[in-house]
Amino acid sequence: MSTILIQKMDGTTYDLDKLGIRVISFDPPGPNYQYTFTQMSEYRSVLTDTQMQQTSIPLVFKVVANDNYDYELMRMRVLKTFAGYEPFYVINTRISYLRWKVVPESYSYSRQSNFWGTQATTVNLTCIDGAAETVLTTLDKGFLNGFGMSANLINIPQYQFTNQSSFTVWNGSTIPLRAEEHPVLISIDCATSKSVSITNQTTNQTVTVTAPLTRGQPLMIYGLKMAVGSTSVYGKSNHAYLDFMPGNNQLSVSGISNFTISFKTHFYY
Repeated sequence: MSTILIQKMDGTTYDLDKLGIRVISFDPPGPNYQYTFTQMSEYRSVLTDTQMQQTSIPLVFKVVANDNYDYELMRMRVLKTFAGYEPFYVINTRISYLRWKVVPESYSYSRQSNFWGTQATTVNLTCIDGAAETVLTTLDKGFLNGFGMSANLINIPQYQFTNQSSFTVWNGSTIPLRAEEHPVLISIDCATSKSVSITNQTTNQTVTVTAPLTRGQPLMIYGLKMAVGSTSVYGKSNHAYLDFMPGNNQLSVSGISNFTISFKTHFYY
């Protein structure tokens, strides 16, 4: 079994193998979709809603100790590693560019008459988002290293553009990146006293901001939040937002000519 890493929200990382926690299996299932149907007539129904629900991932391991005292210390180590007071990430080094955000369900740490090891212990981990996310973001160095099978290697996807009024942003996720669910952080550094508009032609959405902008103080758009520094400019916008569909999204920028724009996000699978 490949090494399993536990990554806390503050970045602290535990290698289970080095801790003496021998992982037997970690097998994330496919996404857990919930479907809503509306019966239209006696012989016909319509799919009216689809939602990705939380999913349970079983992590099975054994613990080996040197003596009875060490056995109890290992139990405390397990409790600390899988503490449920906040979510944490699980990374399988077999596919090290993905991580699952989880919280643990209640579990039992069995004691045997000898101290050499526990019986197999199963911790069911509830994946909060229902999908794995990439460890890196689109703006991190080496982000696409894990996507050689998916990315178009003839045209390497770009996520930062300078003075380009039209361009393509590739969403490599298996799900849409919607503003209210998995917002993309858009940063645009420009100077204008009028307005700037960003359009996703693929989704037919346009965000327009009329606040004056200065170079070095970029406009940040994150879902429905829009700010320059610590000052919200949502009231000076058209109150719109941008989503990104799986695959290529055709975008354009208008109202400015000298600018840099970037798109920062994780991908989800």
